[in-house]
Amino acid sequence: MANQGLSTIGIEVEINSTAMNYVTEIGDIGGSPSTLDATCMKDTMKKNVPGVQETKAFEVTYLFDNSAEDSDYRRVKALQEAGKIVPLTVTFPDGTIFSTTGYVNTYIVGSKVDELISAKLVFSIQSEWVVNHPAA
Repeated sequence: MANQGLSTIGIEVEINSTAMNYVTEIGDIGGSPSTLDATCMKDTMKKNVPGVQETKAFEVTYLFDNSAEDSDYRRVKALQEAGKIVPLTVTFPDGTIFSTTGYVNTYIVGSKVDELISAKLVFSIQSEWVVNHPAA
């Protein structure tokens, strides 16, 4: 029997085959198709068919740290500066793996008093999300 829900504890994000350490939020995985008007002159109701899938950039918020060579910020910034398409995978606690490829960008998110400094990874998707289902 399927679970009634799944906790976010244990979600892992890997970019270019390296796990990120301090992820606090991830964006939507997938998207919806554009809508193509298929209404004809004889129709009395507007009709639509699905077009290409529209996906927004996949965003990952993470805690900023630049104190070490293996910090999330340095690794992500290096991928941005390289300007190449890289793989990204998101693994859920039940073993479901979502993967895609894209370009990387990162920036520091505005901060205020009594708050940790965050950064955002913006992943410009270049291929469809592939879903690998967990083993039974």
